[in-house]
Amino acid sequence: MIFIYSGLFSAEKDNHPIPSIYEKITGEPTASSGLSRSFSEIVRGRFDSARSYNQYGIPVFIFFFIQFFQRIIVSILRYKMTIHRRWLLIGDVIISIALFLYCFKGFIRDFLNNFS
Repeated sequence: MIFIYSGLFSAEKDNHPIPSIYEKITGEPTASSGLSRSFSEIVRGRFDSARSYNQYGIPVFIFFFIQFFQRIIVSILRYKMTIHRRWLLIGDVIISIALFLYCFKGFIRDFLNNFS
């Protein structure tokens, strides 16, 4: 759904229907400010522009992109039973956690810096 949302709404037209509630209330940007616009630019192949909207947009998009295909592959393997289900689950969890930590490291770093 995130890919469809990103393709339908444009950063150029600024027509994203879901605003940042936190930013609307406080007037302060967050680490996720501009992420929807960044994703919209990524699906259009405008990577420099995507980076200007949110510096973490590309790694976060890559996380969702890889996870989309990982869900398909894991589902196929689960139903084909080519791999023992327990090992499939363990591998899926390890890969997903490692990928999340890598792709969201900027957000995690910003979050931890706010509390130190």
